[in-house]
Amino acid sequence: MKITKKQVEQICKKLDEDLVKFSFLASGNHNDNYAIQTTKKKYVLRIENNPQFKNLKKEYNLLKSLKSGLGPKVYFFDKSHKIIPTDYFVEEFVEGKYPKKLNDKFITLMAKWLKKLHQQKKPCKKHSMLNAIKPYFRNVKTHKEAISIETAHKIDALFKRVTHFCKKNDGIFAGRKEACLLHSDLSRENIIYDGKNIRLLDWEFSRYNFPEWDLVYFMQSLRLNLKQKELFLKIYGYPTSKTGKKRLLIISLLNTCGDIGYSVWRLGLVKLGKLNKKLKNEISKRLNLDINRLTKIIEALEQ
Repeated sequence: MKITKKQVEQICKKLDEDLVKFSFLASGNHNDNYAIQTTKKKYVLRIENNPQFKNLKKEYNLLKSLKSGLGPKVYFFDKSHKIIPTDYFVEEFVEGKYPKKLNDKFITLMAKWLKKLHQQKKPCKKHSMLNAIKPYFRNVKTHKEAISIETAHKIDALFKRVTHFCKKNDGIFAGRKEACLLHSDLSRENIIYDGKNIRLLDWEFSRYNFPEWDLVYFMQSLRLNLKQKELFLKIYGYPTSKTGKKRLLIISLLNTCGDIGYSVWRLGLVKLGKLNKKLKNEISKRLNLDINRLTKIIEALEQ
C-alpha cells in the first residue's frame, strides 16, 4: 500500500512529533512496512494489507505484553481507518543487522533469548498429533490440482506414513500441562543482531505451544550443522534423552508437513491468478526440498 506524506504527518501528530522523512521498508504476505524518522526518533509503521488475514491487532497486543528487550516497543494501534483505510500500528525501529555468520556467540545468545521468551507460559489442553497435522493435509487436498499427479502421489504416500506414525505416538506430548509463548517465525530476516543483543521482528504468527516448535524452526531455518545444534540445545537446556530427541524429530515432522501444505496452497493461489506466476518455480523448488526433507525425517523416526 502506498501512503502519502500527509498521512504520515497525521500519524506523527498522534505521536506528538514532527515528521522529518519516511521511506518504504518491505512488504510481507500480510502487511506493508515503512520507516518514519521524526525530530525525536525513528519508528516503523506496520500496515495491514491482507483483509483475509486480520492478525495485526493480535500482534500489537502481544508486543505490548512482552518482557522488555524481547521485541520492539509498540506505541499505538489504529483501527479507525481515518488516516489509512486499513488497520495499522506504530512500533520502535530496531537498530541492527541480520546475522550473517552463525558463530558460537550468536547461537549461545539465541538459545538464551529463546529460553527467556519461553518462560512466558499458560495452561494448555491435551495435545494430539493427529489433530495437529489435519490442517496441513487439508491444504494439500484443497489445492491438489495445482501440482503434478506424480508430486501428489509422493505427498499422499508420505502423509500416510506420517498418519501411521502419529497414531502410534499420539500421546508423546500428552503430559504437557503448559504451553510457552513462541515467536513461530524464526527466519534470519526476522532476527536483528548487533553483536551483543538479539531482538526479533514480525510477531504476527506468535502463539502459545510447545517450545520444540521454535527450537526446530530456528535450527531448520538457519541450517545449523550438527555441532551448532548440539551447542544451541545445550545452552537452551533441552534434554538429550532418547525421548527428547524423538520429540524434536516429531515437531520437525509436523513443521515440514506444514511447509508442504503452505507451498501447495501458494501454488493453488498462483493457479487461481491470486499470486504472481513468476513465483511458481521458486515455490515448486521449495516444495520438492520439503518433500525430500520429510522423507528423511520419517526414515529417521521409523528406525
